[in-house]
Amino acid sequence: MTEPFPTDVVRFLDTHVESIDQLEILRVLGEEPARGWPVSALAAEVQAAPAAVAGHAAALRARGLLAPEGPEGAPVCRFAPATPELDALARKVLRLYRERPVSMIKYVYARAADPLRAFADAFRLRKEG
Repeated sequence: MTEPFPTDVVRFLDTHVESIDQLEILRVLGEEPARGWPVSALAAEVQAAPAAVAGHAAALRARGLLAPEGPEGAPVCRFAPATPELDALARKVLRLYRERPVSMIKYVYARAADPLRAFADAFRLRKEG
């Protein structure tokens, strides 16, 4: 039986990652943190629609995980966690994703498929917002 993810990893996933697409975006950007990716190239790499990737990148940017670069008409995304602690934790999550991709994908899917969690998260966001 696979051991569960560490608490800090679960908390990171619960707080910062809403979908497999977002996890994949982080994976691609985290593999080459100095590289800036145009949304269209990032979309091709993660095999998702450019509009979806742009939305996911905006969400990850708002959570302090990505830094936008480039002209406003052609945004470029780069892995750039806002704090050293967030950077270390994001790298830990990505390392575990490389080591145990199926387990992490199952965890993210299970969270997304849990209607009670989705309802509670929506309420929490409204309350905080």
